[in-house]
Amino acid sequence: MNESFPPDALRVAMLARVVFPLHGFGGIERHVFHLTTHLARLGVRVTLYVQTPHGDAPERNLERTANPYSDALPGIERVITLRYDYTSPALRPDSILGRQINYPWYSWRLGRMAAAAARRGAYDVVHAQGLCAFGYGWIRVRDPLLRRVPFIANPHGLEEYRTPDRRKWLAYAPFRALYSCGTRCADRAIATDACTRDDLPRYLGVNPAKVVVIPSAIDADECLAPVNDATRATLRQRLHLDETNLTILSVGRLERNKGYHVLIDAFTRLRERLPSRWRWLLVGEGKERRALEHQAQQAGILNHVTFVGRLNDAELHNLYEEVDLVVHPTLYEGSSLVTLEAMIHRRPIVASAAGGIPDKVFDGRNGYLARPGDADDLAAKIRLALDQRDRWAAWGEESVRIVRTTFDWPVVARRTKQEYEAMVGARGRLKVEG
Repeated sequence: MNESFPPDALRVAMLARVVFPLHGFGGIERHVFHLTTHLARLGVRVTLYVQTPHGDAPERNLERTANPYSDALPGIERVITLRYDYTSPALRPDSILGRQINYPWYSWRLGRMAAAAARRGAYDVVHAQGLCAFGYGWIRVRDPLLRRVPFIANPHGLEEYRTPDRRKWLAYAPFRALYSCGTRCADRAIATDACTRDDLPRYLGVNPAKVVVIPSAIDADECLAPVNDATRATLRQRLHLDETNLTILSVGRLERNKGYHVLIDAFTRLRERLPSRWRWLLVGEGKERRALEHQAQQAGILNHVTFVGRLNDAELHNLYEEVDLVVHPTLYEGSSLVTLEAMIHRRPIVASAAGGIPDKVFDGRNGYLARPGDADDLAAKIRLALDQRDRWAAWGEESVRIVRTTFDWPVVARRTKQEYEAMVGARGRLKVEG
């Protein structure tokens, strides 16, 4: 055993597919990274199961390996990797069809490995992310020995349930079945925001008594650390920000569900209210770029729009410091880490009242909420925010307070550990009473 952990340290199996930085920079990747590393700082012994990184060595087994990625994943006791891609080179492994082939088999093998270790008494808690709950959950409900080990699942943003695209909704049917089955098998199911806790019973059929609210989070200090005068000056010059008198920022994939087409419609309604040298910076890449460019040109505002493309973390966090207002017009959403990032940088926010955003943005306190997909309402809320520019500094302070007290990873990791301890304690009481 690692001597840095106390003898009575909680032992947790974290079942996931990806983790930053081994598998990219997305929201799930960062969630798994921050959760596991912050739990380790709290003295939790974490064994992380993830997909084998591209080009890495073959699968690594529990008995043979500790944490071969200790530089990238500090504090995690063990990392076990499994093959994910079983498709042909002609089929992208993370396409909808590719995931339908790869994910069930990956989750099943992952569940079998974790179950074998849990039967040996290796873990006090099993925690599954997303579809990774399926394999272990299916095995667990059929094994009385495994049911003695507390099991908690986080289904995350439930995009497969929220999409208004009928074709996507049909294509996602296998994923919905896996999500629902795996999450219902757990003792606890995590809702990432209080305002979305009813979504788990509604979409997944989870018993409401099993739902606990543990927010998704950002590492506030990590977000602020890269900010420096030199990078800010470089961005101002590169994006010609000294030439603008109002800079609005949006961040996200250029996809239809992010609602940027709605924001363009809102800008056309605000034409007379916006200053002559306003600018909208759109950070991100995606298949909707050409359609958005065409729409902005038809609306006569293309000269006010800058498609920034992708930025690295340091550039993005410095850019937040250079803009005036952040607008997030998403049609549907999970917890919305973009909103939290804008908040820790003290930016006023206008966002859709979608997903977990209403737990973060409050009308007149740190921004305004608009009805998703409603260009008129979005324009009205942007106008309200612009009319109260003298309050933006106070809004920024309120945003920082909200993040630091509720949505910062040190806070959320402690809340997660407390839930583990409550589950283990309840299981212990049942054994004694039995």
